[in-house]
Parts: sequence; structure tokens; C-alpha cells
Amino acid sequence: MPTVVFEENALGPTVTVEAGGERLLDVCDDARAPVAFSCRAASCASCRVEVVEGEQHLEPPRWEERELLERLGAPPRHRLACQAVLRAGPGLVRVRGVLDRER
Repeated sequence: MPTVVFEENALGPTVTVEAGGERLLDVCDDARAPVAFSCRAASCASCRVEVVEGEQHLEPPRWEERELLERLGAPPRHRLACQAVLRAGPGLVRVRGVLDRER
């Protein structure tokens, strides 16, 4: 199971959890991680995160996520927490919530 670190931001302190095989959305909900959510369905991008470390421990983005991130002109390291799925197995994933003013 990878260790997931949600870095501190204006929404809250750093949160570190063990998780795997689930969406970052579910991990955020369970751990009260500092990531904003709205639609939860890859249409608003409020849950955008920057993968600072450990991208290889996430499944590749599906078309819905890729399409929205491309429309937004998001950098390659950005993902939508509502769509990103953690792979099972050991590792470290470090993410930072991208707040509206940073987009």
C-alpha cells in the first residue's frame, strides 16, 4: 500500500495516510485531506492536485480527466483527485492541492 502525503495548504495541515487501489477522492474524504471538491465527476477541476512525487503509483488518467486537464492547459503533473486511482503496492505519493488562485 502506498503512503500518500497531502501537503499543507490554506485548506489545512499536512495529512499522511496509507492507501491503495482507491481514488484519491476517497482517501481525501477518509483522511480529511486539504483538497477542495465540488462536482466529484471530472467536470469542475476544483479537486486538482499537483503530483509532487510518486506519479508511477497512480493509474494513468482516463479520457474524461485527460480531456478536462487539456482544456485547462494544466501542466503534466496535475491530476484530478476525483479521478486519480492509486495503484496497490508500496511507494510514496506526495500531492499538493492546487487552489483557485494558483491555477
